[in-house]
Amino acid sequence: QFIKACGISCLGLSTATFSLTGCASVYSVQGTVAGKTISFPKDSFFQTKKSGEKIARQVVVVNVENLKFPVAVYDDGNDKYTAVWLKCSHQGNEVSVHGDSLSCSAHGSEYDRSGKVTKGPAKEDLRKFSVRSDETSVYILLA
Repeated sequence: QFIKACGISCLGLSTATFSLTGCASVYSVQGTVAGKTISFPKDSFFQTKKSGEKIARQVVVVNVENLKFPVAVYDDGNDKYTAVWLKCSHQGNEVSVHGDSLSCSAHGSEYDRSGKVTKGPAKEDLRKFSVRSDETSVYILLA
């Protein structure tokens, strides 16, 4: 009985850990810079399962070689996007993406998906960028 109970507990714990890890991951993509515009493929917002089914991602983190911090781009639907620079407005540390919330592990500042401060010590919102898209790409306008 004891061994059976331990086995079931271990199986349940490992399944729960796997499920949480799958939900917690954030997809990153390398952006391309041309002038003052970063671009990345629009299909980065979709994950294709082995079955061929496509699942929409709500956020993509865009890394750029010469930009010190990445940019989080949220898909707001109907070809509308929100882009925020992941540099904490408090002391300039990198902000992490957790679904619809953003947080700075250095001092605990938190932001919503549009970059608005929800918990200090940060007092200023994150920097936002204008975003546009076409059939194949999403463009983050840095200027």
